[in-house]
Amino acid sequence: LTTSERELMIRLQDMGKADFYFDYDSPYLRDPENRASLFMEENLRLFHSKYQLPDEHNTTDETEITLVSVPSTVGEVHEVHRILSEIIPNDCQDFTRTAIVLPDEQLLIPMLNVFPESVGKINVTMGYPLRNTLAYSFVERLLELQKHAQNAKSGEVTFYYIDVEGLLTHPYINDSSHSQYAELRAEIVKHRLFQVPQSNIATTPLLQKIFRKVEGWSALTEYILEVIDAISLFSEVKSSEGAFRADFLAIISDAITKLQNIVEQCNVEIPNKIQHSLIRRHLQAERVPFMGEPLEGLQIMGILETRNLDFKNVILLSMTDNNFPGNKATDKSFIPYSLRYGFNIPTAEHHEGVYAYYFYRLIERAENLYMLYSSAADDKSTGEPSRYIRQIEYETDFKINRSNVGVEVSLSDS
Repeated sequence: LTTSERELMIRLQDMGKADFYFDYDSPYLRDPENRASLFMEENLRLFHSKYQLPDEHNTTDETEITLVSVPSTVGEVHEVHRILSEIIPNDCQDFTRTAIVLPDEQLLIPMLNVFPESVGKINVTMGYPLRNTLAYSFVERLLELQKHAQNAKSGEVTFYYIDVEGLLTHPYINDSSHSQYAELRAEIVKHRLFQVPQSNIATTPLLQKIFRKVEGWSALTEYILEVIDAISLFSEVKSSEGAFRADFLAIISDAITKLQNIVEQCNVEIPNKIQHSLIRRHLQAERVPFMGEPLEGLQIMGILETRNLDFKNVILLSMTDNNFPGNKATDKSFIPYSLRYGFNIPTAEHHEGVYAYYFYRLIERAENLYMLYSSAADDKSTGEPSRYIRQIEYETDFKINRSNVGVEVSLSDS
């Protein structure tokens, strides 16, 4: 519980307007040696139940666990396809009781492209980082275009050819008139233009809105909003993915508008370099909120969305120690550990306790648990299985089935 949640619940309890019950049936949530029990003792001490509920028969030791090692994150996605196609349908045709949990949200889009038709309806209930979308990359292109725009000696505005090339090939623009924009790119290459004049490139109403130079904070934000509006209108009318694109662009538009209002209230002059950095930082923190129907279809969710939910079949992906639990609470903070501990700010132990609780609570009543992880070591991951996998191996009586998925490599005769 956050401090505000705790104070609110205490106040409701003192007023006699609330009663509290906690789902702590699993022995792993009550084990003081297990990090998952970090918050249990304080919750039970502060918040009392009016009625004593009977303890449920614990069935966690009957859970069938399958640990799957794959050589890449892409392999994890395809392995989920195999599990859904071959294993789960033989046991349970009702996919409402099946959950795919993605600690690494970047796997969401690849995951949506591999499901078999037999799955039927799919419900996504999680947040997706805006920085991983085409809409964010489009705004990045616009910022780079303005950053490198120059005034030539003739007085005409010119743009760096790499920025021009990047925008003309971006799907949000290229889909509207592929052949025409291909001719423009060919002209730039033919004449070897390092700085492309505005008159050469602003040949359509859409390109005229994009390829122009702006100065100042207000002008930059208005420029981005106008371009987004133009792209959104086109996407809604002509693109098969228009509605999906328009949603992403609408989130960016709202975020930039809010940021613009905040900066204008401060009444300060912001240098161009700070303007671009401010917009980037603000958009990178935004998330696309996907919301699904929890009572029908296969459920895809992040680990935070699994709270208080029980599933018969659970498929956990990205079960490496870098992703689950990772150290997301403190890895981007300059506040040292001693200050965090002294002022009761979340620490690494707090973060691990939260994730341990989510994990053991999720598998408490699951009958089939599949944990997939990429064994490949690279600059983002060591390929080490999650510490919760090790805990299950050495500290519990669960029987674990192991599977190693490889990649077939063959040499052709030619």
